Amino acid sequence: YMTTISTVHSFCGDILRQYAYRLDLSADFRVADENECRQLRDAVMQRILEEAYDNAGQDPDFCAFVDTQGVGRDDRQIPEILLKVYDSAWCHLNPKGWLESHLEAVDTDGIQDASQTLWGRYLMDKLFDYLDRQIEAMERCAKWAEGADGAEKQAVLLRDTVHQLQHLRDSQTWDEIVARKDIDYGTLRFGKKVTDEEMKAAVKAVRDACKAGVARLTRSFADPSRQVLADLEQSAPAVRGIVKLVQDFGKAYETAKRRRRILDFSDLEHLALDLLLGKKRSGPTSIAHEIGARYREVMVDEYQDSNEVQDAIYGALTEKTQACFMVGDVKQSIYQFRLADPGIFLDKYASFVPAEEADPMQGRKVILSRNFRSGGAVLEATNHVFRTCMSPEVGGLHYGPEESL
Repeated sequence: YMTTISTVHSFCGDILRQYAYRLDLSADFRVADENECRQLRDAVMQRILEEAYDNAGQDPDFCAFVDTQGVGRDDRQIPEILLKVYDSAWCHLNPKGWLESHLEAVDTDGIQDASQTLWGRYLMDKLFDYLDRQIEAMERCAKWAEGADGAEKQAVLLRDTVHQLQHLRDSQTWDEIVARKDIDYGTLRFGKKVTDEEMKAAVKAVRDACKAGVARLTRSFADPSRQVLADLEQSAPAVRGIVKLVQDFGKAYETAKRRRRILDFSDLEHLALDLLLGKKRSGPTSIAHEIGARYREVMVDEYQDSNEVQDAIYGALTEKTQACFMVGDVKQSIYQFRLADPGIFLDKYASFVPAEEADPMQGRKVILSRNFRSGGAVLEATNHVFRTCMSPEVGGLHYGPEESL
């Protein structure tokens, strides 16, 4: 077996040089540094945009994009937007397919309600998740008031708020949310008969937080579904414009790099996948099995900072042996370096069983909870912070006893 220690990009570069002939790739290519890539990208982008502006009269989609994304007479944000979209696309296994999926997302043909759109469903799910938590909290407040002496009127008011929140939560369509979003909370005042000052303050705090949160989330539901769908239909030309520009930039940038015999980091990953999974990404190739057989195991550090493309590389190399050992900590995925997707780590964390319970060839996990570099007080404070702020909704992970250091 071979022993190789490298970054994923260095590994990709090595196998590309070895198998360059399989990809019609010049074996004497070099990997351009980020400054060189930035200069080349800027030059190509400038040329693409100049051509687009010259032909703007015949391209209404381009005009729609510039009109919606430009700020006043200043369009300096346009290249930045295009490059961000381009970089996002190339962190997916199928960049072209990912771009084209956004054209489908703005197609409103056959859609009767805004809840059927990608964005409408997201906004509704976000609102409903919040309402579920607030209804539970307000229910506790109402029950306390119902059992407290002198709080009969307040209990009725709180119970009515719960009913209104539940009515909003039961909405099935966008327009039902629009019609039910204005909650009448009434005026909550506790008289002197209610002596539990701590609970009175807590109930008011919960109610005020609920009121502010619901108001914030329902601002997105200001217009009826008919208007939202009309606005979305009007945005379709701008989306078509940006997708075409990104595609044109990608082709021109690829040509410029080939002319100079250079590759960037994204090229290293995607060309490596061409070797390992084929251009159609149909499954591990004979080359993947050949390279994978050289290693007893593949060990990946900082796995929480992997993206979809990198994860596919590891999977292709270990498809037969399943001997991929990954170490990571989702709490440290804070930079989203190269559009890392911590969800990949979390999916395995959730689906893998404890090592002592795993069957042969089954994904397993070992919780590395012992810390040898920090004192007890530091660990106690750290665990307190993460127990407080991490949940499946925030951070994607329940920070319980197993996760605590």
